[in-house]
Amino acid sequence: AVAVCPSTHNPAKPVRRPSLEREEVPSIPRGAEQARERDTEREREGIDIATMPHNVGAELDKAGITRIIFIRHANAAPPGGKKKAEYNGIHDWQKDDQMRPLTDKGKQQAGVARGWYEKDIGVPNNKILVTSGARRASETLQCLCEEKAKKSIFSAFCTSSSTVAMAVGMELVGSLHPAGIAPKCEELFDQNGYAPLAKFYAMEGGEAAFAEYGDLVCTELEALAKRVAMNKGTTLSCFGHAVFLNAAAMQVIKSWDASEATRQQLVDLDLGEAEGILIER
Repeated sequence: AVAVCPSTHNPAKPVRRPSLEREEVPSIPRGAEQARERDTEREREGIDIATMPHNVGAELDKAGITRIIFIRHANAAPPGGKKKAEYNGIHDWQKDDQMRPLTDKGKQQAGVARGWYEKDIGVPNNKILVTSGARRASETLQCLCEEKAKKSIFSAFCTSSSTVAMAVGMELVGSLHPAGIAPKCEELFDQNGYAPLAKFYAMEGGEAAFAEYGDLVCTELEALAKRVAMNKGTTLSCFGHAVFLNAAAMQVIKSWDASEATRQQLVDLDLGEAEGILIER
C-alpha cells in the first residue's frame, strides 16, 4: 500500500491543517518481482518505459526502501540581508542563498522536530541521510540526526566523549535545491511565495513545471537507491525546501502507483518549517 501523511506537527505552534487520512491502494509484491509486474502492466497500457525520465519506484523497491520522509528545513536567515532584486545577477543571489544558516528560532524548531523524528523515524532505520546543498537544509539534518559518538556504534577512532557523528552515512542530492535548475518553478515561487502545490497547479504551466522538477529529483534518487541498496535500513530521509519537496514526493508516489485520493492529499498539504511529508509503501 502507498500512504502519504504529514509527520508529527511541531507542538510549539498551532496545527494549520487537519491530519491526513491514509489512502491505500492494493498491496503488490515488492522488489524485482514488483518492478517486472509494473513494467508489464505499463507495456500493456501502451506506455513506452524506455522514454520515461526515471523509474524511481522500481529502484526503491529493489533497494528495499519502504519509507521516504521529505523534511523542510527549519527557519533560516535571509540571504545576505538583501532582497533578490538587489543582487548583481542571479549567480550572486544563489551563492548567498546557499549559505543561509538556521536562526535561533530555526534551531528551536529543529530541536522540537528531533523529538518526533527519533520517535517516528529513527536515524538507524535509514539506508542513508540525504540533503540539498543548501546550508540550512544540512544544518537541519544535523540538528535532527547527529548524536554524541559512541565507540560501539561509530568507530574505535572516536576518542572524545564530545565527538559528534551520525550512525548512518549522508549524501548530497543537488536537485533538492531548485536554484538554477527549475527556472519556471522559481519564477512562480518568487511571485507567489510559500503555498501548497494546489496554488501553483492553478497557474499557467505550474503543474507541468513542478512535475518536471520532481522528475529531476527522482532521477537522482533512482541512482542513489542503486548505490545504497546493500546498506541496512528501509528509510530515506530527505532534507530540502518548501513546496519543492511536495513536487518531488508527488513524482515518487506516482511511480509507486498511488491513488488519485492520495495524490490530492499531497497537492493540498502545506508543509511548515521543520515538518515532514512521510510516504510509506
